[in-house]
Amino acid sequence: MMRGRAWTGFEAAALQEAMRKSIREFAGLLGVETTTVNNWRSGLSAVKPRSTAQAILDTAYLQRASPADRERFEQIVADGESVWRDRHSTLLRHTETAVANTDRVDGGGLSEIGDQGITTDLLAVLGRVHKLSRSVNPEIIDQLRIGTHHAIANYETVDPAGLVPALKQQREWLDGLIDECNHPKQRSELLDIASETSGLLGYIAVGTGHYSMARAYCLESFHLGDSAQNANLTAWARGLQSFCEYYAGRYERALDYARDGLARAEDGPQSVRLAINGVARAMGKLGDTDGVRRTVDRAYELVTCDDAPDGVPSSISLGSYSAAQVAGNAATSYLSLAMPDKVEQYAELALEDMNNTNSPWGRSLVMIDVARSHVLADNADRDAAVTIMHDALDTAPGKPMAQVQRRVAEFLRDAAERWGYTSQLKGVRDALASKDGEK
Repeated sequence: MMRGRAWTGFEAAALQEAMRKSIREFAGLLGVETTTVNNWRSGLSAVKPRSTAQAILDTAYLQRASPADRERFEQIVADGESVWRDRHSTLLRHTETAVANTDRVDGGGLSEIGDQGITTDLLAVLGRVHKLSRSVNPEIIDQLRIGTHHAIANYETVDPAGLVPALKQQREWLDGLIDECNHPKQRSELLDIASETSGLLGYIAVGTGHYSMARAYCLESFHLGDSAQNANLTAWARGLQSFCEYYAGRYERALDYARDGLARAEDGPQSVRLAINGVARAMGKLGDTDGVRRTVDRAYELVTCDDAPDGVPSSISLGSYSAAQVAGNAATSYLSLAMPDKVEQYAELALEDMNNTNSPWGRSLVMIDVARSHVLADNADRDAAVTIMHDALDTAPGKPMAQVQRRVAEFLRDAAERWGYTSQLKGVRDALASKDGEK
């Protein structure tokens, strides 16, 4: 049977005394650090052990303490914290006096006049100093950072849904580590990792069409990056927020987020992504042809100056976009402006570097844009458009992301307006439904 109330530091100290254990013995019995037991003893009723420690203390009380131990515990608790403090303060003063007297007899010197030795006030100060110096094992931070960066870097080639349980668990654990850590550099590192974790969860939520949850995670990512004073992370998070609003159909809001992110990026690694994936695509949806042209040109200038990576990095890379990603997003921007020749031009550049290994969904999205451009062209070719659509859906495995579903729906709408709802279009719809049913 569990106890009826939560443990406090005073009750933990009372249990230690009732079981007649030293601090080291009690810590060993519970499987916690001696500093944890000292924290309970110094904070007493002002301290509430964490939920895991609550369960450990329950187990010690119910299973490890003898009936006599529990009887002593109840008496100590009934006497109250003030009695416990007085008893222990008196004991410490007697100990100090005995040591001082021994020093006099042994010729070891005299205690400083007026020094009371260890007192409750002194313990309170030392407890506060300990809190200021609390840190996290550096290896834990390294492992969390490596794992998170691996998830970001390999996002294009994994099943995002499979990442969610571990990411949620990591995000909750990071909250506890941040609360416990007062080492400035480590705290900043933990805030960085928490920002990246929330950003990943937000990006995945967009892919499933859960825009309200995506907005919350992306906002959290931004504020965590801001708390860490990491300009690259705040720019990265603004890119996520812009991405979310773009697929939610709020294009002006997407443009605002992207522009704010560009101001924060200051021509850094995120500036390429924010320009082409954020500003240019939103401007395309808003019908700003001149704005798209200027921004595409600017993105190419940035990708040249920024020592951009080869190939196709993750679409949410913490570094720069590549030239292939700039081309793919330029194609999408011009598609919104119904400029099929431009779509074909930039899609061809993008697909040279995108393949089924390094960017299956990225390649699929570009191919869908090409298929739709065939619908919009003056010399539209229905057979070619449908064939490309089937190839695009076959390119990437697993359940299609919301981005893919949105673009396929746009293709079907435009194609039906031009040719009517034919059996070929029904075949595309069925192919998408089949993919959506995959596990």
